[in-house]
Amino acid sequence: MKKLCTALLLSLFAISFAHANETKQIVLKVKEMNCQLCAYLVNKELRNIDGVISTKASIKDGLVTVVEDSKVTNQQLFDAIHKLKYTAEVVN
Repeated sequence: MKKLCTALLLSLFAISFAHANETKQIVLKVKEMNCQLCAYLVNKELRNIDGVISTKASIKDGLVTVVEDSKVTNQQLFDAIHKLKYTAEVVN
């Protein structure tokens, strides 16, 4: 039983570690995002992309932090923001 529990814990750790390596964080500058509604819409559009895990938009500095899996491309993010007639550029 002890060996089974140890094996289970090791496999769970390996899965979570592998998943953690598949994510990345990107920060985008959206110049047109200057109100709460703008931030809401940007967050909503980006979260609709398959593979985006979370977003956090700040109207104070016009930045959006996106946590995504490694399959999401920058172009997908730009296209989603462009749907709102906004422009984006990568900060980091």
